[in-house]
Amino acid sequence: MNARRLSAAIVGSAAAVAVTTGLVYALRPIAPTLSLGVLYTLAVLATAIVFGLGFAIATAIASMLAFNFLFLAPVGTLTLADGRNWTALVVYVIAAIVASELATRARRRAREAEQREREAALLADAAAMLLRGEPLHDILVRADEVLRDGDPVARCRFESAVESLRELAVERERLDTVQRSDAIKTAVLQSVSHDFRTPLATISAAVDGLLSAELTLDDRDRAELLDSIRLEVTRLIRLVENLLDLSRLQAGAAAPHPALWPVEELIARAVAEVREPERIRVRIGGDLPPASVDDVQIQRVLVNLIENALKFSRATVEIIARLDARTVVIEVLDRGGAGAPGAGIGLSIARGFAGLNHGAIVLESRAGGGTAARLDLPV
Repeated sequence: MNARRLSAAIVGSAAAVAVTTGLVYALRPIAPTLSLGVLYTLAVLATAIVFGLGFAIATAIASMLAFNFLFLAPVGTLTLADGRNWTALVVYVIAAIVASELATRARRRAREAEQREREAALLADAAAMLLRGEPLHDILVRADEVLRDGDPVARCRFESAVESLRELAVERERLDTVQRSDAIKTAVLQSVSHDFRTPLATISAAVDGLLSAELTLDDRDRAELLDSIRLEVTRLIRLVENLLDLSRLQAGAAAPHPALWPVEELIARAVAEVREPERIRVRIGGDLPPASVDDVQIQRVLVNLIENALKFSRATVEIIARLDARTVVIEVLDRGGAGAPGAGIGLSIARGFAGLNHGAIVLESRAGGGTAARLDLPV
């Protein structure tokens, strides 16, 4: 206890005795003097609650001496005319001390309960912030203020609870990641199983036709079947490449190697790789600056966007490149009519590679039907 608090406790204890003594003087005309001694118990209890047991014991002894000196015959001395009064005074002191101890315990438990309540509120706020993924700096500052006057056990208890919450948050994030990964894998498997089944069935049917002894095929028919096989094999190769790209993205092994590339070259290389390039019309704005990207990854992005447009559209697919502020915008526009595009493996890969190159992909429905796939690239 510091000097200021010690002085306040001494002054407060003395004041409690003085106020009670004045009250006894005031009540003497209407109550027996010996009965009024119980009022000093109030002073002892008040001192115990405010200043603790030690000062309560001192107040009890001081109250006994004051009552003896001022009110019990012979007045003005510490001797007693009736020896039985000593027994009463001793019983009073013992009762006052016991009551003080009980009051002190109640005060201590109330203080501990308040401290636990503040700690629980802090932990609840910390749990909410960890669930939201927010930093705990503000909570730790509040904890220093709340625990400043607490015992070391309270601080250790709080720090241990916060550490447990951190571990739970990390475990929850890991489980969420696993669940998202499982959901992605399930969606990919469903998409890939369908995508693989179609070209394999086409290849199988074409090979059966070529080998069948029941069919009479001329050179043109054989050429068409072989061309179908070639197209479907190309499609299978692209599917395998997509799977490899997806695995690299998920493993974090697809670090980009950016360089400045002309936008028209990136588009030309992508168009040359897709099927049915004759259905594509390209318009490139003048004075486009080069894009700072990994050319291989952005080529994969454009190929997937163009293939997606060709797959779900029967009309011509337009590719428009323009400059928007400090961003190169490449739009792949289709008019639909062959089904609704979904979130397949190709689009997932396109989004992943675009993000690695500080770009973004936005899909929007077009007025009159179709989809506009917008790719934003840094310059």
